[in-house]
This record gives sequence, C-alpha cells and structure tokens, in this order.
Amino acid sequence: MEWIDQFVEMIFPLDRRKMNIEGAFMLKHHHLPKSIFKYRELNTCSLRNLQEDTVWLSDPSNFNDPYDCAHTMDQDALSRVLAKEYLPQFFKEKGLQDQLGKEVLEKILQSDDSIISFMDAMLSKEPEENREGIKSALLAAQRKMNEDMVKDSSKKMSSAFKLCSFSERIDSMLMWSHYANYHKGFCIEYDIKSIPYGDFRARFLYPVIYSDNMVDATEHILNGIDHEGFNNLYLNKAALVKATDWQYEREWRLLFANGIMDKEQSYCMGKPIALYMGAKIRPEDQGTLVEICKSKNIPYFKMKAHAYQFKVEPTTIEDADQFFFKR
Repeated sequence: MEWIDQFVEMIFPLDRRKMNIEGAFMLKHHHLPKSIFKYRELNTCSLRNLQEDTVWLSDPSNFNDPYDCAHTMDQDALSRVLAKEYLPQFFKEKGLQDQLGKEVLEKILQSDDSIISFMDAMLSKEPEENREGIKSALLAAQRKMNEDMVKDSSKKMSSAFKLCSFSERIDSMLMWSHYANYHKGFCIEYDIKSIPYGDFRARFLYPVIYSDNMVDATEHILNGIDHEGFNNLYLNKAALVKATDWQYEREWRLLFANGIMDKEQSYCMGKPIALYMGAKIRPEDQGTLVEICKSKNIPYFKMKAHAYQFKVEPTTIEDADQFFFKR
C-alpha cells in the first residue's frame, strides 16, 4: 500500500472513531518533499507576495479545474433511504392514511423502492394508458432535483476552503505555460522539509490524490450528522482528489477550511530558498526579479530550453540568455 493510501485511511475514514490524526500527520511529515515549488505570473500581487514572503490563499471555485472539490452521491440509494425516513411524516401531513389505507402505506414503506411504490399507489386510479407517462415525468423530475442537489453541494464545497497549490516539480513545461504566463513568469522554491512538525505550513500541507473517480459521499451522508461516528473531516478529501489527467503536476496543497481561513488572503510562507525565471521572461521583468532577489539575498536562476530534448532546466541567467538568444 502506498503511504498516501495509508494517510487517507487514517485521516478520512467514514467513522471518526477510526481516525488517527496524529499518526496520519506524522506519516505525511515523514514523506514531505525536500522542496515545493510555486509557479507565478509576474504581476503586482505575485511581486508583493515575493517581497513579503507570503503566498495567496485562493477560493478553489476560481481554479482551472471544473471538478475541483467535486464529489458525487448515489442518488437512487439516497432517495430510497430518505424516502423511508421522511415518507411517514409526509403521509401524516397530507392525510394519506385515510386516502390509501394503513395497509397500503405499510407495504409502500416495506418495499425496496418506496418512491416507486408510492407513485404506483397514487396513480392506481389513473387510466392505465396515462400511468407510465406520468410516472416517467415524476421520476425525471426527481432525478433532476437530485442532480441539482449534488451540483449545489459540490459548488458549496468549492467555496468551503482556501488553499494554495504547489508542485514537487520545477521542470514541467506545461506548468510553466499554464501558471507562469507561457514561461514569462517565475517559480519560487520553498524548503518544506526543515519546517517543524507542528508548524501550520507543514501540518496543513496535503498531497493531492489522483483518481479516476470522484469522492463518493453517499455513505457519509446516509450515516447522518447525528451518527456518533460521523466524521466531519470526511468531505475535506474532496478538496484533495483530482483526476489522473493532472497527475503530472505532483501537487501539494496548503489547505485551510473555512473557520480557520474564511476569505482569500496572503499567508506567510517564509523566505524562499531560490527563485527561477521562465525561459521567455521579458528583460525588464527579469531585472525586477533580480533586484528583489538581491535585496532579499535569495539565489536566482533562469530556466533554459534544452538544445536537443523537449525540456527546460535551471541554470545561470548568463548561460540561459546565451542559449536562448542564439536560437
């Protein structure tokens, strides 16, 4: 079993009585990468963060992944369980015990699918040729309502956290393109391994879990918030699970739930151990970054496009410029 799988089992079990939070954090701390990297466009905000040794905690709803923080639920299973819980009260409020009879209502509640049985009972007096059409329309409306509920839940989840994304990689051409303005921005390196165990920067830094499937919240929801084993951290996993298409990013997330951080804001990350400029950075932007790095005593480098392979690698500014401009 991979250590990340062990970590997930320890911190995100459905039953909180099986949680081992300290064990999970110790395991994660042992596997922290030596360095993490933050790709940035060059703008007023990123320069301020660099000068102040901060990063920006963002709302995931603003990210480029439409599935960020998404989760799913088995709508049919939820409907069947919730129906058995709420139909008795519904029958009482609508006076259906007199209309359908106690025996019929008991059969509805004992059936495998109480919603279908209820519809059949209510439509029993309709002309046979109309029943299926009405039933299909009602089921379609119910499915749409359930789908909207899941979408709304995922949308709320994407605003329930504030986070900053990092990578284990400095040499990803795709990330230089996506997050550093087509190689015209910069990337900051942080020494994360030397941060003390109890420090928030280490404690709330999580590895992203790559999967072909979304987090399934069905059993979590069915357990109910009043269940003694209810784990209120379980859905936090949705903020860490991303599609396998993103696996090349090798992402780590500094993640805070609302209540700890309720709004987008800067967060002190400490002084970077190095700064890397994109291979296509503009000369004036390069000069700005060099000036800041010199004033803060931060080592700086520039990414160089390899002569014979599709890759970029860090080197001195002089070496990178000589190669880039010769091409």
